[in-house]
Amino acid sequence: MNRRAIMGLAAAAGAMPLVGWTAGSRAFAADGPAFANGIVPANYVGGDGSYAKYVKDGIRLGLIESFPVNYVDKATGKRTGWNTDIVLAALDKCGITKIDYVEGPWESMVPGLQSARFDLLASDVHVTPERVQIIDFSIPVFWYGDILVVPKGNPAGLTTWDSLAGHTIGSALGVPYTDWLNARTDLKGHPIYKDNQTAVSDLVAGRIDGYLAEDANFTGFLSQNKDLPVDIVASYVPHSGLSEWTRFGIRKGENDFNNVFSHAIAEMFIDGTTLAILQKYGLGQRNLFVIPGMK
Repeated sequence: MNRRAIMGLAAAAGAMPLVGWTAGSRAFAADGPAFANGIVPANYVGGDGSYAKYVKDGIRLGLIESFPVNYVDKATGKRTGWNTDIVLAALDKCGITKIDYVEGPWESMVPGLQSARFDLLASDVHVTPERVQIIDFSIPVFWYGDILVVPKGNPAGLTTWDSLAGHTIGSALGVPYTDWLNARTDLKGHPIYKDNQTAVSDLVAGRIDGYLAEDANFTGFLSQNKDLPVDIVASYVPHSGLSEWTRFGIRKGENDFNNVFSHAIAEMFIDGTTLAILQKYGLGQRNLFVIPGMK
């Protein structure tokens, strides 16, 4: 494992919130399966009763219907997607088997969690100073930020942030990458796109040399357009901050559940479960071990 991988692992594991945990506490135990190393997440409870409640009564997941993050597979009728799969795998390890799904738009997610319309956000939510005041968060799960997309073969030879100088680089409306590119004075041009389809059309036609895209969003787009003649530049180091680690929102103060759920997520990070789920959808190691600015 290289330095980037080691530091990425340390960053994710070190951020794990063990709020309210009492060492050795076994106030409540469920029948969740142990990991190969013998750790049973259900043992990590404190005393607020939230975990025991969800084992007994079930849990309601708040989510946004969006391929390939959270969606219903038309062939099987089952809910899937990378966030859904990760959450369900963790809940299985926690021994929580009664699960209901509550769909809604993005703007309903945090308020719905606060009002107990649902109990866990299965659509990822990033940490902000404002959000930590009103909801709690799981341990970091996986990371995504900016990626550099180029025409097949990378004719302009773009490799790094610095290599963008003198070229026409596109970005999407509403992402921070657009502000970063706007602040540069050395670009030949910087068109802004409302959707990936339009951007890729210009990329393939040679009207732009590169496209700074959101990793997870663009990967989902590629999964539905697998024959597009574009490449993702492997050497490009993302500039997105550490706030871009995906986490799952938990109601404020439900520390028992947070501890158990986060322990399950941590073990899944280590035993390969999370990586296998991400790879199923076209994400991968870059989403677990990339720390912005590291080489």
